[in-house]
Amino acid sequence: MDNPFRDGGPAERAMPWLSAAVVLLLAGATLAGGAAPLVKALAAAVAVAVLGRSARLINRGRPPGR
Repeated sequence: MDNPFRDGGPAERAMPWLSAAVVLLLAGATLAGGAAPLVKALAAAVAVAVLGRSARLINRGRPPGR
C-alpha cells in the first residue's frame, strides 16, 4: 500500500466518517446561527448530499444484513 488514501488504506476508511462529522458540525452551526433562510436551506441540502455519499462509502463492501 503506497498511498494510505487509496486501496483500502486506513485513511481511505476514515475519510467518509470525517466528511460526515465535518458537514454535520458546519450544518449545525449554520442552522443554529442567524443565517438567512436561503443559506440554511443550502446548508441542509449540502449536508444531506454529503451524508448520503458518506453513508454509501461507509457501507460499501459490507455484506447485507450487517
